[in-house]
Amino acid sequence: MSQRANCDAQLSVAIVGAGIVGCATALALAIGGHKVTVFDPDAPGAGTSSGNAGAIVTGSVTPTSTPALLRALPSYIFDRSSPAVLRLRHSLRVLPWFIRFVRAGMPAEVDRIAAALHQIVSQSLTAHQALAAQCGAAALISHEGWLKVYGSDEEFAATALDRRLMDRFGVPHTILDQKAVTDLEPGLDPALCKIGLYQPESGFVRFPKGLAAAYFDGAALRGARHLRQHVTAISRRTEGGVTVHTEGGAQDFDRLVVAAGAWSANLVRQLGDRVSLDTERGYHIAFGPETSTLMRGPVVIPSMSLVLSPMHDGIRLVSGDELAGLAAPPNYTRIRALIPAAKRALPALRDVPPATEWMGFRPSTPDSLPVIGPSPRNPNVFYAFGHGHLGLTMAARTAELICDAFKQGRSVEQLSPFLIDRFS
Repeated sequence: MSQRANCDAQLSVAIVGAGIVGCATALALAIGGHKVTVFDPDAPGAGTSSGNAGAIVTGSVTPTSTPALLRALPSYIFDRSSPAVLRLRHSLRVLPWFIRFVRAGMPAEVDRIAAALHQIVSQSLTAHQALAAQCGAAALISHEGWLKVYGSDEEFAATALDRRLMDRFGVPHTILDQKAVTDLEPGLDPALCKIGLYQPESGFVRFPKGLAAAYFDGAALRGARHLRQHVTAISRRTEGGVTVHTEGGAQDFDRLVVAAGAWSANLVRQLGDRVSLDTERGYHIAFGPETSTLMRGPVVIPSMSLVLSPMHDGIRLVSGDELAGLAAPPNYTRIRALIPAAKRALPALRDVPPATEWMGFRPSTPDSLPVIGPSPRNPNVFYAFGHGHLGLTMAARTAELICDAFKQGRSVEQLSPFLIDRFS
């Protein structure tokens, strides 16, 4: 483990949230000698962290909001078959977030945000490898890389911004011809693979829930505990520290880390801070464990708006960006409509029925940057949420940054783009 994760004097620390970010932070703080308590009614990694495509994308420097995406927004909003959708009942509530999202897609902002993303994602695999080595979980992380495939020159030309940003920040990537793509993934339909864009230094986790659980187990071996309780309120103690209130009562701690993903906004408000956070609901369909050997690693097919990934529970079809909040019921219509596309892309799935379907809540900020660092109003409160599509990617590096902030507070130079007061 790097020296950054070795925090100084022992403190009692509450972490709200047992997703991949909360579990990674629990392990990093426990390694530093702190007495950690994680609050979450669910098992470690059982929520949104369990349903992703398993990629640790070290070159994911393009923000969600870009000029090209802004031009396409009308079709996303009004086309019922679009993989991205805004539910009308949620539209008024999300409007302030949406205005910030549009501003984040301006060219100058895209470059600024990309630079900040690069600070974290470029070190993400190294951080995970170091943390996993501390809990015997190194074998859960492999090195298949991150592959996107395009069926035409026109499709590939649309990646010009991605490639410009990768070149700017020195992200290793290779342009592959059709043969090179199908050599990597021989099961794919060659017609969809005229050109590939491959990031070889990205990592892969076939069982993300297992990695989160391993991180927490490593913390537990160092004295951490997990209380399966729902946090109802947080209050600041006049004598210092914080009080965490649950249905089981109130407990006092020296410090608090809010890592509750999409549920973090309510806690932030209680603490007197402001944040622009909404929920990009994502969906997946798994085809069963017997399909897990059909691919080498995750593959993005932009023309079909989907990712296919060989996870522990079989090939996953991952798609969907739905702005609908936390309360609306799942709508599996769009992800189900992509099943024929998935079977075309990977013909071996043709006669395989879907086994399971899933929906999760991605905690998304309008500028694609997570919220990491201390509260400006509560020096004993730290934030670690808002990672959007990159929770798995950023989790271990976020844990390192939280440890840095425990020692240095707001003086940690790398924290500047991620502090919560950018929303004030």
